[in-house]
Amino acid sequence: MKIKKTFLGIFLLACFLIAGVLVSNIQSISADQVLTASGLSSYSRNLKTKSKIEIRTLLKYITEKYPNEKITLELTNKYDQDQVLIWSNYQNELLPVARGRYFNPEEFDGVVTFGIVSPTSNIQMLTTQDNKYIVLDNRYISVVGTLKEVSDNIQTKYYLTTGLNQANSKNRLNNFDIIIDSPSNRVIQGISKYLNGQVTFSELVSTHRRTHFIRAIAFSILLGIIVLFAGLIAGACAIINHTYKQMDGIDRPLKKYFIATKLGRFAFINLIMGFVSYILLTWRLYFTSLDYLIILMTLMIVLNIVIYMLVVVFLNKRKEKIG
Repeated sequence: MKIKKTFLGIFLLACFLIAGVLVSNIQSISADQVLTASGLSSYSRNLKTKSKIEIRTLLKYITEKYPNEKITLELTNKYDQDQVLIWSNYQNELLPVARGRYFNPEEFDGVVTFGIVSPTSNIQMLTTQDNKYIVLDNRYISVVGTLKEVSDNIQTKYYLTTGLNQANSKNRLNNFDIIIDSPSNRVIQGISKYLNGQVTFSELVSTHRRTHFIRAIAFSILLGIIVLFAGLIAGACAIINHTYKQMDGIDRPLKKYFIATKLGRFAFINLIMGFVSYILLTWRLYFTSLDYLIILMTLMIVLNIVIYMLVVVFLNKRKEKIG
């Protein structure tokens, strides 16, 4: 009997751990890293427009129309495909930096342009006193970071800040391929309408969204199976605890106490397993939001206790009918 209980306890703990691993996988950013290496997120859209307005005109519209929205623009120069102008109104790190740092919001508001280079950028560089500078049109642009190397991917792009007060914002939009990144579809559609343009997902983003959706569905189904399996184990524990002959010799008042004690012990063990699983999982795995893990652990504990109680009630009623 003790061996059976031990094995059931191990299986139940395994269910908690496996369920947590699946939540981590659902939230995994492994697919996002492919996008990040290209300076994209799953919200990124290509914005096609024939508008000839200056970049600063668009930036002025965005800052006035959407002051509280998170927005990033990437503008790739059509005549120098390695040059990308970036503007953002919040702190983000869409590009993975190996040395130095990514741009901060203050650098988009200032008058000085800053740069980030790829590991194998072709742009002319000058290094002096351990400081790197991009040499562009007889100007020296301070380099604040160098991107991480991505295997099987030749990286030659260099990234420059742009902003309302920066000289390069006088360039016209029709000279650039535009990528807009914002979690708000309303914002993206609004900017597209302002420019009389059209937004589409890039092939890379579309592939990511399909892959992420399929993986999320698969892991969610597997998660549901694990939760149900944990419930079956809870039912098996109830059967083992409440069907052996020792209970037949117990008076009715004491039997209620006996059942309540067993139930309390089972609930306590579930709480301990949930807590231990939470500690182990958060220690070793990545979670974008711990709220989902906490909700899952709580749901499993409550479900196990409810199933345990239902099985006990069923067993008692069946015994009364037989008696």
